[in-house]
Amino acid sequence: MTIERALRIAFFGSDKFSRQSLHRLRELRHQQPSLISSLTVVTRSIKPTGRNLKNFVDVPIGEYAQQHQLPVLRADSSEEILRLLNHESFDLAVAVSYGKLIPGAFISSLKYGGINVHPSLLPMYRGSSPIQYALKDDLKETGVSLQTLHPSKFDHGTVISQSEPIPISEDDNFDSLAERLGVVGANLLASAIVDGSFIEPIKPIQTSYKPSLAPKIRSSESQIKWSSLSARQIKRLNDALGPLYTYKKVDIKKKRQNVHELHKVILDKISISDSFDNLREPGEFIHDTDTNSLVIKTLDGAVKAYKESRANT
Repeated sequence: MTIERALRIAFFGSDKFSRQSLHRLRELRHQQPSLISSLTVVTRSIKPTGRNLKNFVDVPIGEYAQQHQLPVLRADSSEEILRLLNHESFDLAVAVSYGKLIPGAFISSLKYGGINVHPSLLPMYRGSSPIQYALKDDLKETGVSLQTLHPSKFDHGTVISQSEPIPISEDDNFDSLAERLGVVGANLLASAIVDGSFIEPIKPIQTSYKPSLAPKIRSSESQIKWSSLSARQIKRLNDALGPLYTYKKVDIKKKRQNVHELHKVILDKISISDSFDNLREPGEFIHDTDTNSLVIKTLDGAVKAYKESRANT
C-alpha cells in the first residue's frame, strides 16, 4: 500500500528503548522525505527528582528530541493528549514505551490510526514489562512485534509484523537486551512505514505464541526469597530488575536493652557460586575477602553478590 502524501507523525515515547525507534524514523525522514513530512515527539512532563525535588531531568526521548531540534509536546493524561488535536494535525501515531493508553478518540481522528512497537512475541507478555519478564522467566529467546493501537486496551491490537526469535544470552541483562530489541523494533517500524503495512485493509500475521502477561514490576519483587529461589533464578532476577534487596537481623543496644532490628541490604552484580560448603540454610552467608563479596546460600546452591548499600527500614 502507498500513502497519499508524506506522513505527519506523532511519536509517543519516553525511555531509551523508544529512542531507538525515534532515531530510525528521523533517519528515514531524511532519506525519504516523500514518506515523512513532520515528526513531532509527545512525551511526559519533566518532573522534579532527587533530594528536596530540586532537580529537573527530562526523559531520554525528550533529551534526544531537543538535541536534534524535533518539536516536543508534553502530555500526561488522556485529556492532555486529546487537547493536542486543537493545535496540531497528524496522520499517524507511533507509540513506543510511552506508558499511557492513547485515547481511542485520538487514534480514530488520525487518517492512519496508530501503531506500536512492543518488545515481545505477541501475544506473549502483554503489558509494560516484557523484557524484564523474559529475563526473570529465563527464556531462551524473545522478539519484537509491531501492532496497531487498540482504542481501549494495551497490547490487544492487530499484529502486523513480528521479528524472528532473538536469542537471550547468558550475559544479557535488561540494558543489553533492551538495546538489541530496540534496534530490531526500530527496523520493523521503518519497514512498515516504507511498505505501508499500517494502511487499511491491514493484513494481520499469524502467530503461534501463547498469550501471557507482563504487568508492571512491583518494588517488592526485588526482594530475594532465599528459601524458595534457586541460584539461577536469583541471578536472572538481578539481570532483569537490577539491584535486589534482602534483610539482615542485627542486634543493637537501645536504652541499655538488646534489640533485634532488620537492616536492608542492597545486592548487585549477582553470579552463581560453586563455593558454599560451609553454608547450611538459605540466606546464610560468608564474606569472600578476596573479592569483597558475599557468598549466600540459596534453595539449591549459592550466589556471589556485591553489597551496594545498607539502610534501616
